[in-house]
Amino acid sequence: MLRRGFVKHCAVCGQGRLFRGWVRMVPTCPRCGLRFQRAPGQWLGSWFLNICVAQAAVVLVLVVGVAVTFPSTPVVPLAIVDAAAAVAVPFLFFPFSRTIWTAIDLAMRPLDFDDGVAPGFELELEGPATGP
Repeated sequence: MLRRGFVKHCAVCGQGRLFRGWVRMVPTCPRCGLRFQRAPGQWLGSWFLNICVAQAAVVLVLVVGVAVTFPSTPVVPLAIVDAAAAVAVPFLFFPFSRTIWTAIDLAMRPLDFDDGVAPGFELELEGPATGP
């Protein structure tokens, strides 16, 4: 499921093209019918994930910038590059954070009858059916 989320595909069926533009996500998967916002506040997790990745990018830019230019670190250019990373990374990572969070949510709260997913897709999450 996470692998599908990392490539902006539905965690249940693997359908792509879940976004209209860069930041507008469709409300349900066009293939399996999964409602992406399964509960109120669903996207708080994706926002948190996005903020964590952005903070990691800012720290990485800062550490690499200082390590490469030490002992005479140019503070202003490094601050400009760091500020650009702080603005660009959350925007660029946004759709990935949504689909990754959907996969994490499905791992924590498996599909329920009320999720609207066609019955054939539930087996993809659970593996092959065994028994009668």
